[in-house]
Amino acid sequence: MLHWTNEERRFLVLVSLVLLLLTAGGAAFLWYIDREILPPVEAGQAEAFRQFQLSVEEADSLRSHPGSMAASRSARLFPFDPNHADSLTLSKLGMRPWQVSNLLKYRRKGGVWRSPDDLSRLYGLSQADFERLRPYIRIRPSDAVPHYPASHRLPAAYPSDDRPALPRQEKYAEGTRLPLNTADTTQLKGIPGIGSYKARRITAYRERLGGFVSTAQLEELDNMPPGLSRWFTADSVPPRRIRLNRATFKQLVRHPYLSYEQTKAIVNHIRKYGPLRSWRELRLYPEFTADDFRRLEPYFSFD
Repeated sequence: MLHWTNEERRFLVLVSLVLLLLTAGGAAFLWYIDREILPPVEAGQAEAFRQFQLSVEEADSLRSHPGSMAASRSARLFPFDPNHADSLTLSKLGMRPWQVSNLLKYRRKGGVWRSPDDLSRLYGLSQADFERLRPYIRIRPSDAVPHYPASHRLPAAYPSDDRPALPRQEKYAEGTRLPLNTADTTQLKGIPGIGSYKARRITAYRERLGGFVSTAQLEELDNMPPGLSRWFTADSVPPRRIRLNRATFKQLVRHPYLSYEQTKAIVNHIRKYGPLRSWRELRLYPEFTADDFRRLEPYFSFD
């Protein structure tokens, strides 16, 4: 049987207390990390941001659905006609059941896709889905113009054996300038190389920004005609500002100039130190650069 001296007993008690304090301190540190360092946002925020990025250019004005067409392993791309393809064909292309249902419902009501770009109007079809299918869409010539029944009386200006063609969008002559922040989609379609789809992308990006402050920002949009900015003038409409200290995480992360990590840094800073008074208070954060502050300045206020 072991016999402990008084000094040995005191040493064992001291070691036990130190181990207990270290265990409690580690738990407190993990609690602090969880409560103070991570942003005060709901679970799944990172996944929500990923979805924002996937749909970034369609945003508010383009139609969306709670899910998007996933390119499954069994899906393959091939030419198809949305006016005549059956549900099996559409499914093989990777379209989701609700997208197939919406397309067939539109056809049952007499709807006809007149051009490949028209398919972008399908409810539930995201921008990414449409861009994936667009090169494979084929429209029969007979569906490209409206049909008139034999009993339909044509205007006297048309010979009885002709059909009136669809009105064509007149394109602007070189040198035409449009107001950057107030031009609507009809006006935008007058620019050579811009159709309905690209016109909606421009207005959607303008809405997400809060307005353009320079024609050079048009170059941030992919797959646009070269030299797009030459068709615009920077008008005097001021951009819409977001109140930085009062905005939610979701409101901030939707802005094209803020990443998820930058938004997290802003939210954490305000939570720990109070309202921001200028961008200079964030200059020591590695997530930001001087160029970031220059881009963000017109779109945010500190009141």
